[in-house]
Order: sequence, then structure tokens, then C-alpha cells
Amino acid sequence: MKKISGFDLAMIIAFVVVALLGGGAWWYLSGQLAATQQDVSSANSDFEKYSSKEVFLPRASNEKILQANIDLMNAQLDPLIKTKLQAPGNKLPTIAKEDTVAWKHDLDAEVSRLNTAAKLHGVNVPNNFYYGFSRYLNQNPGDEQTVVLGKQLLGVEEIANVFINAPIRAISSFRRTYEEDPVSTGNGGGGNKTDADLLPGNSQTAPGGVYVAYPFEIEFEATTDSLRKVIADLGKSPYVFVVRTISIQNSNTSSPQISDLDKLAGTSSAGVTDTSPGDVGKSTKGPQFLFGNETLHIKVRIDMVEWKGVATEAAPAASNRPGNRGAGRGSNR
Repeated sequence: MKKISGFDLAMIIAFVVVALLGGGAWWYLSGQLAATQQDVSSANSDFEKYSSKEVFLPRASNEKILQANIDLMNAQLDPLIKTKLQAPGNKLPTIAKEDTVAWKHDLDAEVSRLNTAAKLHGVNVPNNFYYGFSRYLNQNPGDEQTVVLGKQLLGVEEIANVFINAPIRAISSFRRTYEEDPVSTGNGGGGNKTDADLLPGNSQTAPGGVYVAYPFEIEFEATTDSLRKVIADLGKSPYVFVVRTISIQNSNTSSPQISDLDKLAGTSSAGVTDTSPGDVGKSTKGPQFLFGNETLHIKVRIDMVEWKGVATEAAPAASNRPGNRGAGRGSNR
């Protein structure tokens, strides 16, 4: 009998090992395949069962109903878009890039008009008040910046007109976000953080770009009646204004006391024995207010919403003619 060499023995051992490993792998993988096939079969069985019984899955029979519901919803929303979100008189879609010198001329003219109107209506504003655009007193913006600045200027004009026509008593500050500056990763937009006109932050774009909200913050003084008119007129504007926050400080921080009623009424201090019965308690003043006659110091955050979605029929036409913001602007002219 021939003696098996060491090489042959090593090859036999390697063959056996490979065979065992291959057999084990086949056994393991065949088990996994069987389990996977069983899971697929079970999932398919469940799908067939539920798809044949559940009515919420779209079918050819209810696709027409779904489409009819979509058409009905569009029919209800389209008039709202045309009359409220893109109302006649809303000039935001018409704003286009214009010459920087022309834009600065429009700004100066509008600021002058607003300050003149404020004076005529008895609304106090600071000297050389520029309604959030003081950085452009002695400089012009870049051409590419005139679009967003033009939109903000429209918002400032409309809000200021509402305040002046109320009329309120005074405007102390008018702040806006500096949309013309690069977006900062920190808290707020660009610009000098000590700038009194700067409102930290940036405009907000809704998911899908349906609308853009431009924030403004105004600090002013008003009566209760003029504040009511301001809120009402903002809602009547062709522009979409949303009051985000409002803080109010009353000039009279305490309520009248019972002991102050005679003083408020100005009743006679004479005793009953010193006056005739008809004179007792007679007021020496006219009607006096217990509440509602105070001055209110108000800080309000208002977003101007530029709606970019359109009705299903057609998009609104936009004008590319520069300097077209001035036509029909404001009711104080």
C-alpha cells in the first residue's frame, strides 16, 4: 500500500473543511430563504385580505369622487386667494428691480409725504423720522436690493397710513428686518446690532414657498378708540397683515378707588344741613371716565404676508416697469 504523502493529506483535510463549510452555509441560507419566503407569503396574504375588504384604498370607482372633492375645494379657495390673499390694490407682485437712484428718490418722497401727513393729523413723530430706513439717509442700496426693499417700503407705507389716519397720538419707532443684508447664522440678520431701525431676524418663507412673511415692529401711543381703528383698518387693507404680538402699557396703572368717586364726580362738599335737598350730591363737573380715557403705550409686531400661491385659473400679471409703486399710494395724498 502506497504511503499518503503530507501534501495529499493536507489537500484531503482542506477538501473536507471546505465541504463542511459549504454544506453549513447552504443549510443556513436555505433556512433564511424559507423564512423570507414565508414572510413574503404572509404579507401578500394580509394585503389581499385587507385590499379586498377595506374601502379607504383608492379604487377606480372612487377616483372621480376624490377629484370632485379637490375641484370643490379649489372652487372655494380661489375666490379667497383673489379677494383676500391677492386682493385688488395689492402691489407686491408688481415690484421689480429698479435703478438705485430712482428707488432712493421714491423713498425720500414717501418719507416726506408720511411726515407731512402725520403733522396734519396731529401724530407726533421724531425729527427726521425715516420709518425704518434711516440707513439710507446718506447712501443708496444696490440695484439687486431694491426688490425686497421696495416690498418692505410698501408695507411701511400701508401700516403708517393706517396709523396716521386713525389717528394715533405718536410713533416713537418703526423697525424692520434688514432683508437686503446676507442672512446671518447668528441671532438676527445683518446690519449694525445697535441700529435703532433694525429688527433682529429675517423674513420667513412657508414650506413650498407659498408665502413670505416680512416682520415689522412699531412702538406708538394711542387711545383705546384709535387702537381699535388701527386693528380694524389693518384687516381691511388689500395687503395681508397679521398681528403676531402686542404689548400694552396703560398710562394709569391703578384702578379708581371707591373713595375717589366723589372726587372724580366733583360733588359738593357742603353738608346736608347747609344745602337744599336738590343740591345735595350735585356734580360740579361734566361726565367723568372711570376707564377707557387713558393713553396706551403700545409695541406691536406685525407680519406682512406676500402670498405667492395663485388661483387655479391663472397667475396675476406682474409689471416690470420701475417706479410704479407711487400710483394710488395711500389716502393722505
